[in-house]
Amino acid sequence: MNPDYSEKPPKHSGVTSTVRSLFNRSASGSPQTASTPVGTPYVQQSQMASPPGETTPYIQQQQPQPSKPRRKRKAVIFHWISHFLSALWIAPIAVLLYLNYSGFVIGASVWCPNRNCNAESTGDNAIEKAAKFDKQDHDVNGALQFVAKALEVWFMFIATSLIFDIGMMFAKYGQGLPVGYMLAHLEFGDIRYLINPLLWTAPIPHRKAPREKNFRVLKLYLFAISTAILTILANLMGPAAAVLVLPTLQWVETKHVMDQTFNGTASADFPLGDWLFPGCTNDQLMDFNYSCTLDTYGPSLDELASFQQSSSKQRNNSGVVILASSQEAALQMTLNLTKGDAIWVPNRRVLRLLSHEFLKTQGQLTTFDPPEYPDKAFNNSLQTLLQRQGPAIGVLAYCYNGTAQLVNIDNERQVRCYTGYFADTETTYTKCYRSGIGFNENNFGASFLLENLDLNVPDLNTSVSAIFSDKATYYNDDTDFGSGIKDCLDNPTNTDCDWDKIFDTELPHELRNMSRNVGLVSYQIPGSVNNKSRVYCDHAAWSGFPTYSVDTSPRSNMQNLVVLDNTPPLANESIPLVVNPAWYLAAWSVDYRNDSILDGNRQIVKELSTALAAAFASDVDEDTQEASALDFVFLHLYALGQSYSMIDYYNYSAPANPDSPASKAQLNDPIHPVFVTYAKLRVWAWGITGRTPKMGVIVAIMGCVVVVLRVILGIATGIQERSSVELLAAAFEHNHRGEFTGLDEEGSMAKVRYEVVEDTEGRHKFVPDRNSSYNTVPTRSW
Repeated sequence: MNPDYSEKPPKHSGVTSTVRSLFNRSASGSPQTASTPVGTPYVQQSQMASPPGETTPYIQQQQPQPSKPRRKRKAVIFHWISHFLSALWIAPIAVLLYLNYSGFVIGASVWCPNRNCNAESTGDNAIEKAAKFDKQDHDVNGALQFVAKALEVWFMFIATSLIFDIGMMFAKYGQGLPVGYMLAHLEFGDIRYLINPLLWTAPIPHRKAPREKNFRVLKLYLFAISTAILTILANLMGPAAAVLVLPTLQWVETKHVMDQTFNGTASADFPLGDWLFPGCTNDQLMDFNYSCTLDTYGPSLDELASFQQSSSKQRNNSGVVILASSQEAALQMTLNLTKGDAIWVPNRRVLRLLSHEFLKTQGQLTTFDPPEYPDKAFNNSLQTLLQRQGPAIGVLAYCYNGTAQLVNIDNERQVRCYTGYFADTETTYTKCYRSGIGFNENNFGASFLLENLDLNVPDLNTSVSAIFSDKATYYNDDTDFGSGIKDCLDNPTNTDCDWDKIFDTELPHELRNMSRNVGLVSYQIPGSVNNKSRVYCDHAAWSGFPTYSVDTSPRSNMQNLVVLDNTPPLANESIPLVVNPAWYLAAWSVDYRNDSILDGNRQIVKELSTALAAAFASDVDEDTQEASALDFVFLHLYALGQSYSMIDYYNYSAPANPDSPASKAQLNDPIHPVFVTYAKLRVWAWGITGRTPKMGVIVAIMGCVVVVLRVILGIATGIQERSSVELLAAAFEHNHRGEFTGLDEEGSMAKVRYEVVEDTEGRHKFVPDRNSSYNTVPTRSW
């Protein structure tokens, strides 16, 4: 039975636009051609001996049999099942996109039914629970890897079907498909297909083919580009599915609760407030009797000195210095060293507020009601960080040694000059500070003594002076930057000396930062035999609003140490804070009105006096001097940090409506920011938390677009996917009619185009592109 190929797609019905050549050989061997218009049954011809006297070959034509149904019910069912399964791929992808976009939290373990896994991170079984969860997480994540692979294979099935559908559209509806694209749906999964030259050259007609319109070539390039995109997408779908399927350990924040609105720091004021200094009354504080702080904060400062002594001994063996910590309520604090020279000092009032929240999470406090943290969420997390925004003070502090000169201009104005100041390693200056309320009402100063019990000589007590200076200037033998201060120091009462102008002189950038609102602490070296009798340390301070963070787990934070996150860079171009030296007296617990001599039995007094004396002693070796000088610097920084940690701040209530635009804008107000408190939980969760998940989301969405296109295209065209066996069988059945004659290169053969038609039984047949003709030699036809 000969199949009937007369039925063409509706696009070409009744159009005689292509001539098919039937080649027959006469008895004499000369080629004869016959044309068969489109629409005429294309029949199989057999070459037989011609009757005598006839020159035309005798053609035996088999009569067409009655047509059978083009599509079997089995094929139709498979067609609809295929598209249903394609559309179904969107369902799990949509679920994964929702889980990742919403940041769905699972809990302390990946396998956490009902999202209720009690990790007991603060309990006795925390380590055992962690080991159990770790094993479960390993098993579940391994299983989810198979899920991701299944989604990838599923998508490959869809992409293969889409490429086949697009190819068959070109092959069935008059366009013709190059041979190089016939198996594109089977080859595209290999990423090397992108660099296959046939993918990019097949649309170009080979040299023996007639010239054709550019739009036909462009359409085939559209197929090539679509195939290339699907190749990339298919190879990315596996990693993308894995990124979306697998949850990760993340830090998830609870709801931010607005707590306070900052209204300025109290650094310029005198210490006041019995809530600020436990054991002190306002009467004592107003009378400058800061000895009342000794009971609470005296041991704290002495503890810092003792730790420094221990660390100094350990430093000789390890070369490492560990910073000491100080307790406030239930938490520990330390100086926070950042990149550069800045030192950030936590605020003790903020630590008290954070301590209340910390004790609440530990179940040790029921009288205080911190922001509503979900206890279940804490138990359902591997780690919990309590976080609170609040003020802190960043400090630049430097110490030098040199001689001191005090110049009295009048009873309310003085100039203090110290030699040995250097901003770099090459240039040395004398730095002069103006002091006294005659210059500025904030230019307050005070002095006290550190008793030296070892020497038991009153004259060898260490004298400590603390002042605040609103302005400072510099000079050396080469320059005074035009201020004229060198001459005026010799004759300070000279009416030609304009001291305001002197201290307003423009300074180089490297000196400018430490010339406005500078604090100064100077120490007289006890028993000094040289002219460098003073060590002076000046400092400038800026306020910032970092995040206070404490890990609630005793396993990872046994000492309840608070760290400062998001410390801002120091705004060196802005004016530093005005800091009243009385805060320094309060840190040392000095009774300024009555007896300003500190007990030599206190650890901080002994250690600082000893280190200061040894650093400049003439009878010790150089290594001991350097080690003692380093000890002195740390002890000075601890005392300075103690004073800055006590400084209070002003605040008022947070906005009543935290969701209003005005309230949200105030969160980032640099002058009056709103402080929030919240918690960070270490949990397993889905989420778009980085570039890789975002890439996964993009690939998944593009995959959904491919699925939609495949479903729409398949339903609209009705194209049924065929197996590679059917295509191979059709290729074996086809007898070419000279299309490949003279084409020896693979690239040229790949450019030959075929249309694909179906016979009455629904089988594929290859027909040369009807829009092309070939200069061929006679050959056997179908």
